[in-house]
Amino acid sequence: MQPQTIEMHFTEIMRLARILNDQARTLKTVGEEELMQIIRENKSCWNSECADILLQKEVRLGNELIREAEKLEKTALEMETKAKKMYQSEWMNVCLGTIRRY
Repeated sequence: MQPQTIEMHFTEIMRLARILNDQARTLKTVGEEELMQIIRENKSCWNSECADILLQKEVRLGNELIREAEKLEKTALEMETKAKKMYQSEWMNVCLGTIRRY
């Protein structure tokens, strides 16, 4: 693979990993802060058995959002780690290719 191609692929995958990580943080914020704020507002306005059921579902939804965000963060980290290993391997192959003589 050409050195320019290696650099372009590495830069692109790192950019995508950063985007995924940013999206995960945004999703986590929604689950931890924004949804909880909505729950508090609803709870103060509505008091009944149905409100309690809704509250439980909203809390469950918030927890699921947080778990999914954590999975996305883990995926972004794996992408970065594997991209770095591939980048190093490709450069090692380029170096070996220039040294070898057949």
